Amino acid sequence: MSLFDEVLKTNIEDWTEYPVLNTLSKAILAGQQILELCASKDNLKHHDVIIISMYRKVLEQADGLFILLDHESNSAATSAIRTLYETFIGIQFIFEKENLLPNRANSYYVAYMHEQLTWAKNAAKYDELSDVYSLEELKERVANFKSSLSKEPLKSVNKVWHKEKAKLEKKNKHFPPKWYSLYGGASSFTQLASRFEGTHPLLYSGYSLESHGYTALQNILTDEETKKQFLAPLRYRHSGYDTSCLLGRSIVDWCSSLIVIRYCPEIILEVDEFFTSNR
Repeated sequence: MSLFDEVLKTNIEDWTEYPVLNTLSKAILAGQQILELCASKDNLKHHDVIIISMYRKVLEQADGLFILLDHESNSAATSAIRTLYETFIGIQFIFEKENLLPNRANSYYVAYMHEQLTWAKNAAKYDELSDVYSLEELKERVANFKSSLSKEPLKSVNKVWHKEKAKLEKKNKHFPPKWYSLYGGASSFTQLASRFEGTHPLLYSGYSLESHGYTALQNILTDEETKKQFLAPLRYRHSGYDTSCLLGRSIVDWCSSLIVIRYCPEIILEVDEFFTSNR
């Protein structure tokens, strides 16, 4: 019996009407089983936990995409694809070079901690947040973040982060370095995305238009018979519906493959069989 037999038998309620959405659902369900298997492995290192957590984020984002597509919420679904795509590229960047994998994964965490540090310091300046976080709690969070950054395996990566920040400041760029700019990374996300097979910069820029609110006029449609214009309903099956489902499923499949090869190669054949069946 295959690990994914039950997943292949599990269909959404209206799967005959939405067959491609059904394959996205199954990819997510299979991903959950892979996630549990990876998390149960012994002797996981710090960077392994980060990578597995990023894979979980891919599944979570894909699940959100599924919910939005299931309810035919086109605008929000498009924004969800963009976010999912960013995490997907980030995972590919980490896996790109084996010798840099630990540092790249840890740079993701270091950058996150610096964002949290900045937030906590700024939050301490505003009384409006005192009902949510006490000053003592914020100070404790800052101390904990600094403590973690002062110890290995984050300490050495944190030094690289600070060096990159100093370089940016010399160029009069007063913003924190992107985590993917460290360890042979790229200066922009578009530049980073162009390095990987199966991706295209235009994909990201196209979906970014929705996230920045530039696509409002696309909701003005024209009746083919009367030639009159009308506003599209808030929820409807968009012409790119299947494409969105397929893209989401492809990202989940790709990330699942990377994770399985590294953490549970014993199920590679079963995963390949699942991918072949879930089409």
